[in-house]
Amino acid sequence: MSFDISRLRRADQIVGAGSIAFFVILFFFKWYGISSNVPTIAGLNVGSANVTRSGWDTFTNSRWIWIITIIVALGSVVLVASQRKLEIPVQPGVIVAGLGALSTVFILYRIVHHPTASASFGSFHASVGIKIGIWLGLIAALAITYGGYLQMRAEGTSLTDVREQASEAFSGVTAAAGGTSSTASTGESATPAAPPIPPPATPPGSGPSEPSPPAAPNA
Repeated sequence: MSFDISRLRRADQIVGAGSIAFFVILFFFKWYGISSNVPTIAGLNVGSANVTRSGWDTFTNSRWIWIITIIVALGSVVLVASQRKLEIPVQPGVIVAGLGALSTVFILYRIVHHPTASASFGSFHASVGIKIGIWLGLIAALAITYGGYLQMRAEGTSLTDVREQASEAFSGVTAAAGGTSSTASTGESATPAAPPIPPPATPPGSGPSEPSPPAAPNA
């Protein structure tokens, strides 16, 4: 397997750059935290205190969608650079665009719905809320979504094709699940039962014996 970066299209470059940026931002940037300013305590200047957490540490449910998006997006770039194809019912560009859009929605939800508070007492000020990292993560997720859309166009996949591919994939999964459940519910094996053994054939000339004629009466 030969890996050549020069094979990457513009769409793949956007997906790859967005995935790497998303990984770095998710693990090493501040997404949520508490900031406080305490200028002096007993005449001593203690400055400010900040308690922040990364996106991976903060959002323990959404992070799995985000890490799957990063892995799949980078995998699509590796496939193009190594000139390999997967026999799957849905094109890689469709999967990347879908996961990127899903990650974007999850980040937007966290931006809109998140605990926030602030308090001030004289020279003391404290606030709780989102940080710059979540906004950078949103940009990276949007880049993956846009790159996946460009991959779809490069693969010649339209929105109509996406619906057809998704319908075929869903139908295949449903049919496989239905066949498995019916076999499990009946408790029978999928192997057909052996047919009954026919009786042995009668040899030629050995038909059923005829009854002997009755004896003639005495005169």
